[in-house]
Amino acid sequence: MDAITCLISRRSIREYTAEALTQTDIENVVEMAQMASCWENTQPVRYVAILDQDLKNRLADEAAKKYPWNRENIHAAPALVILCCIKGLSGYEPDGKPSTKKGTHWQSFDAGVASAHFCLAATALGLGTLIMGRYEEDKIKEILDLPENYDVSALIAIGHPEVIPAANERKPLSEVLCFK
Repeated sequence: MDAITCLISRRSIREYTAEALTQTDIENVVEMAQMASCWENTQPVRYVAILDQDLKNRLADEAAKKYPWNRENIHAAPALVILCCIKGLSGYEPDGKPSTKKGTHWQSFDAGVASAHFCLAATALGLGTLIMGRYEEDKIKEILDLPENYDVSALIAIGHPEVIPAANERKPLSEVLCFK
């Protein structure tokens, strides 16, 4: 798949086939996603892949219980990836001082770039993804025993798409682009 087709065809997937994903499937996606640019090449993003169905379902039931649509999406997906960032790297100098007035903004920026790369890599490999931002971070960190310096940035459902929805209508360029 060429890059333009990948960019144009990537969709948020909510329906998956029953086909399981393998560790190799996830490794292939993450290997490509690691090429995402980040703050001073600090490479702050970490991926926690959940292939165990019982653990995935526990995360859905306990960490997304307030968000039924995310709970359903996690249950539906063959696998779940927890995208995390190590605190204090993006946007900070080696002495720990913020590099700009934006402070932790750059951590979120790096996580966003990484999640986009992850989803595009999955699309290029014939997989579908859904980025979810509503979850109970403390519960996820507790269940997975994540290090204290990890911030959970997003949950990404991943699997073989059963249904690929049509693209939603986009705003006209005149509304999103200006020249000065």
